[in-house]
Amino acid sequence: MRWKKLGRVFVANGTSEWVHSHGIVPIARALDAHRYRIYFSPRDRQNRSNVSWLDLDIRDPTKVLRLSEHPLLLPGPLGGFDDSGAMGCWVVEHDGVERLYYQGWMRGVTVSFYVAVGVAERPAGNPDRPFERISEGPILDRCRQEPIFIADPAVVIENGHWRMWYQSGRPWTRPADVALPSYDIRYAQSADGLNWNLTGIQSLAFQHPGEVAIARFCPLREPDGSYKAWYSYRANDWGYRIGFATSSDGISWTRRDEEAGIERDASWEGPMICYPFVFDTVLGRMMLYNGGRYGDAGFGIAVLEQD
Repeated sequence: MRWKKLGRVFVANGTSEWVHSHGIVPIARALDAHRYRIYFSPRDRQNRSNVSWLDLDIRDPTKVLRLSEHPLLLPGPLGGFDDSGAMGCWVVEHDGVERLYYQGWMRGVTVSFYVAVGVAERPAGNPDRPFERISEGPILDRCRQEPIFIADPAVVIENGHWRMWYQSGRPWTRPADVALPSYDIRYAQSADGLNWNLTGIQSLAFQHPGEVAIARFCPLREPDGSYKAWYSYRANDWGYRIGFATSSDGISWTRRDEEAGIERDASWEGPMICYPFVFDTVLGRMMLYNGGRYGDAGFGIAVLEQD
């Protein structure tokens, strides 16, 4: 597997009030055969995430055709679980409704942040329409099964069953004067996409020396029924890299990071390459990914080379 990088798609230029910096966790949704809407999460001047979008043509994917004039989802009300930011994670269409799973942020005290998972919806077929929260509270938060945090879900529907892979918080550590988070990937199931059975199954565990975090799990089911997934992983002393795993059932995964076929280079990507989103198009399989320090250099696009 080899990915050919096509270039950077977007980087915030600091001139907008609400697209001031970053541009993380891109999500591709087809508008037609070649035109795609890319949802992503920039930060405003107060360093709070919101959900925005741009349009591109995959035949010339580094040219932005249209950029949203207003956010589709803003941070929540003061004191809410998402008052420090709302970061889009995954979009699912079901029964004429587009459902956005998002990660809500709150600034922490003893640790730097608290996160939980919220849902916003809108009728399908109007991609410019803002998403509306189904509730002011999260659908998934700290609980007996997940006492540290739960975040960054990937959600798919298969044969009427809802499946989720999410970041599961492991205990925070304080190797110096700063508390540092740790998280792996766990699996959940649901009958309706709102009420989830947290199975406790660890789908992706740490593998490399010093590894402390696995993020942005992006699964794909192949025509033969097998699964592939891309994600980012890091240690405290080295930045995010993109990994790769395979599975026969989507529950138990085998890491094959050496086969990922894409690495950080010295161009605009800087210290990290992270947060992949892989999708199939008429021109082949493509990947959106972030560069910089946790996505502050924006996102680029690559295409899978054919043998």
